[in-house]
Amino acid sequence: MFKLTLPFTATIVGVLIAGHALADDGRPFDEIVVSAARVPLAVSDIGNAVTIIDSGDIARRQAQNVADLLRSVPGFSVSRTGVTGSQTQVRVRGSEANQVLVLIDGNRVNDPGTADEFRWEYLSTTQIERVEIVRGAQSTLWGTDAIGGVVNIITRSQSRDQQVGGYAEAGSLGTTNAGVDLRAGSGDWSLSAGVDRQDTDGDNISRLGDEDDGATLTTASVSADYDAGRGFTIESGLRYTDAESAFDGVDFSTGLPADSDSIGETETLTAHLRGTWQAANSDITHRGTLRWFDGSNDTVVDGTSSGSTASDRLTLGYQFDVVLGDGGLTLAAEHESTDFSQRGPNVFGDPNQDQSMDVSSFIAEYRGSVSDRLSWIVSGRFDSNSDFDDAFNGRISGSYAASDNMRLRASVGTGQKNPTFTERFGFFPGSFIGNPDLKPERSLSIDVGIDGFALNEALEWQVTIFSQDLEDEINGFVFTENFEVTAENQQGESKRRGAELGAQWRLNDRFGVDATYTYVDATEPDGAGNDIDELRRPRHTAAVGVDLDAMQGRWTNRLTAEYGGTRNDRFFPPFPQPSQIVTIGNFWLLELSSRFAVNDNLTVYVRGTNLLDEDYEEVFGYQTLGRAAFIGARFNFAL
Repeated sequence: MFKLTLPFTATIVGVLIAGHALADDGRPFDEIVVSAARVPLAVSDIGNAVTIIDSGDIARRQAQNVADLLRSVPGFSVSRTGVTGSQTQVRVRGSEANQVLVLIDGNRVNDPGTADEFRWEYLSTTQIERVEIVRGAQSTLWGTDAIGGVVNIITRSQSRDQQVGGYAEAGSLGTTNAGVDLRAGSGDWSLSAGVDRQDTDGDNISRLGDEDDGATLTTASVSADYDAGRGFTIESGLRYTDAESAFDGVDFSTGLPADSDSIGETETLTAHLRGTWQAANSDITHRGTLRWFDGSNDTVVDGTSSGSTASDRLTLGYQFDVVLGDGGLTLAAEHESTDFSQRGPNVFGDPNQDQSMDVSSFIAEYRGSVSDRLSWIVSGRFDSNSDFDDAFNGRISGSYAASDNMRLRASVGTGQKNPTFTERFGFFPGSFIGNPDLKPERSLSIDVGIDGFALNEALEWQVTIFSQDLEDEINGFVFTENFEVTAENQQGESKRRGAELGAQWRLNDRFGVDATYTYVDATEPDGAGNDIDELRRPRHTAAVGVDLDAMQGRWTNRLTAEYGGTRNDRFFPPFPQPSQIVTIGNFWLLELSSRFAVNDNLTVYVRGTNLLDEDYEEVFGYQTLGRAAFIGARFNFAL
């Protein structure tokens, strides 16, 4: 069990005392979340820790990448291998990067071709309305990958008005970004479409050399809703990304990144179709879904492909919801089929292969309540997998309103992460060979917390303590007798313990401040049965933000300071030296954004990042961006 230091304990106690003593007649916790249960629920009914990043938060930060927003979220840590467009990993509560499920408008977008990790480096904030984050194991709702939590990206809502909007910006490192979107609708239909292009010359990633590593990203999307009448509605969407980013390969004479002509190319296409039917005056709702994911990843070295992966996933689902008094029951069935392929040169072994996997799932969820104060959710999921043993996951969560301004919450749930196609079948000559006998990782997660308001609702705060035990964690760096690397399930339990604090204080219409702090103790067993720290998990992370508005809200300013604590990483020196555990130092990132509304249709802004010009790394050997500045404008007009 993790130990709380005296200052840390005092902080928790202080926040709790303030929230309890200063509570006043209150604001309800009534914001709706769509990803914490099988139906949309108010925050007051949810037992897990929830964070919501809305369009106002995105506008204040003017960040171009969603991963940059996540640095300030409790429980989250971000690791980027260099500059904009470089591989970016997000971990939640000490989880692996592929143990965090990412949804875009409810569509699973973790890529089987990249070991089930989501490509965060290619997720622009353009066309995004809201980000919902539910921490803790959610496999009961969403199946594999949802061990650390779920991030649901919700794109811009439909509109019955006709309007066009867009933006353009330019700045340091030869960066030019621009986008345009259109929304239209009338009566029973609505349509939205948009395209966004980001381009940067980048900077040097490796410690030595002077080659700039640039990136380009194009995102296009279209969605349409139709109300057919008599309680029947249809929602559809299509999203496409095309990205290219330069990176530096490893110099085997030093074991460190070095300038090279290496490019990663990625394309993804996602689509969804949903139909909902609820008869007039009926307590029963029927929902049918079709979701599609298609992705490809190619690595080009010196102008020639050195290997590629591709995957596609089709998910069909049906859900039955019925209102039962103050609660409700959901029964659902899903079938998912995934195909994976790997291509590469046949050198010292053939990496070319095609694999597939199917899973059929059955889900039940009951939502109950007692008066207006106590609510709970009980859910279970049964998975019948073509490649693994049948599995069951369950979750119980509860929320209790201790007063109008304070609620207690708790959640207990199991999670599952299936081995990736790469871990099971991947083959990289001379370096990695897959293990088809791997078992799924299994976890038990517990979190308890308190949310509250104080100071006449000007202060909002959240405290969470969490614990997770993970069995059969997969170690992807186990050496074979032939000096190759393979993957194996580890003996013993990996343990993740920690606490999350968050507070937001709006003093008046002009000034506000918010802060978060996370403590994570993530360990795994070594070969001798000892617990060792997991890699790339900082024990301490924090963020502080200050908002200052003027001219009746036309001029808004946001200063954000983010702290990344020390973390361990693994360094592979030249053969035959053994790998080494190295420590990466802590750092502060300071960011300032300022925007001014010229009129109702035009806003201009400036943004500065890494203002302290910190020389820092998040992955050993890979340099990150120094101080940079950008200027841009956004417009919106009715047609």
